[in-house]
Amino acid sequence: MEKFLSEERIDKATEEELLEMKLWIYKESQRLEQEQRIVDTKVAEIEDEMNKFRQKFQFERSQFEHDKQKFKDDQALFDQQIEILKDGFDKLNADRKKIERERKKLEQERGFLREDEYSRAEFFFQGVNSLLALKKRYRDLMKIYHPDNMCGDHRVCDMINEEYNILLRQFDSYMKA
Repeated sequence: MEKFLSEERIDKATEEELLEMKLWIYKESQRLEQEQRIVDTKVAEIEDEMNKFRQKFQFERSQFEHDKQKFKDDQALFDQQIEILKDGFDKLNADRKKIERERKKLEQERGFLREDEYSRAEFFFQGVNSLLALKKRYRDLMKIYHPDNMCGDHRVCDMINEEYNILLRQFDSYMKA
């Protein structure tokens, strides 16, 4: 109905009113074209920003995927290194236990050897009941077992010296008492 009224109005309008309407329509079309250009510019800017955002998003996503894969690889490498270290520590622990067992066994064997050595050293001074007899026996044994002699033995000489010193202290303490 408005359309009808506006057509009726145009029919009855004067030349001056028509000119005024044309001018208004021209200005309005210019304004609308200006508005359209502004809207088109904003749409282009928004599309450009969206494209930049998509590109940045794709870059960030690919960077994230790359970092995620690198993290997985690093995690796998770390897990392998941990396993190697665990195996190494287990082996070291087993070796330590084995060495400890061997050391205890060796100490026991040394203990038995020492007992045998002491009994042999005591054998050298068996029957000695005075300080003079002790010194004489010591000199005689040194003549036989001294390492400088052809049949001498350094270990036996050390055993004789140890036993001699023990017996010498015993005789000294007995004499002082």
